[in-house]
Amino acid sequence: MMHDEKFKEIKKKERKSRNKREKTSVEELFNQTSRLTVQIDAKLQEIEHWREFASKASAVYSAVGKGGGKPGKNKSKVEDCVCKIADIEESLRNDMDELIGLKEKLMRIIDKIDVPEYKSLLINRYVCGKTWEQVAESMGYSYVHIVNRLHPRALEKINGIDGTGADD
Repeated sequence: MMHDEKFKEIKKKERKSRNKREKTSVEELFNQTSRLTVQIDAKLQEIEHWREFASKASAVYSAVGKGGGKPGKNKSKVEDCVCKIADIEESLRNDMDELIGLKEKLMRIIDKIDVPEYKSLLINRYVCGKTWEQVAESMGYSYVHIVNRLHPRALEKINGIDGTGADD
């Protein structure tokens, strides 16, 4: 009998440990998705900055024309801008691929939730990237209700699901 009780206690501790790891990994997926979205937005702004800069450099080159200025100097600035844009766009493509993978993983996890309002909240926030205010408005709840009640309950629900697939 003593052996059975010890075995049950060990299994219970293993389940708690697994649930804690799953909680951490699911919430980390949510956080990674949010961080990556911010990073992508920053790169899009950076690309826009370099395009404007290239446009200005190009305009200066056109205004200087054949007769004045240092030949090729502004052209190399435009080329530098184009190269910089290409580098950022490549990095952006990699980030987008990673974000798509994360969102697919999140959807597999969220699909396991059987409470429609929790599912809707998590999709709106973490897959669609809506602000808490937008989530509250689209669901017809107050901001406080969404953030203080539904979101913690949705996280509890998702953390209570065995085999969430967070480590897939």
